[in-house]
Amino acid sequence: MVKKCFSLYDIEEFLKEAGAESFNEKAVFSLKKELEELTKEIVSSAQSYANYAGRKSVIKSSDVKMVVENGSTGILMKKPGRHHNGRKALIRGLAP
Repeated sequence: MVKKCFSLYDIEEFLKEAGAESFNEKAVFSLKKELEELTKEIVSSAQSYANYAGRKSVIKSSDVKMVVENGSTGILMKKPGRHHNGRKALIRGLAP
């Protein structure tokens, strides 16, 4: 299986569109890593919802929405702190 990932160019564009006036290369790589990790966790949790609904190979948008709304990955709603590298909620804006 071919590993898919976010391109560095797309991450840089995202940062610019989000209002970052300047950023270093390390910030781009860090955000890329976090987004890929978060995506894997969302997909894994969404797959659980799909399996529960009797769908073994189809993940629907409703499964993804349920993951985000319920904070099912454990990473989505964490407040910044030393135990998880200061991650903020990447979906739905800032941490609660």
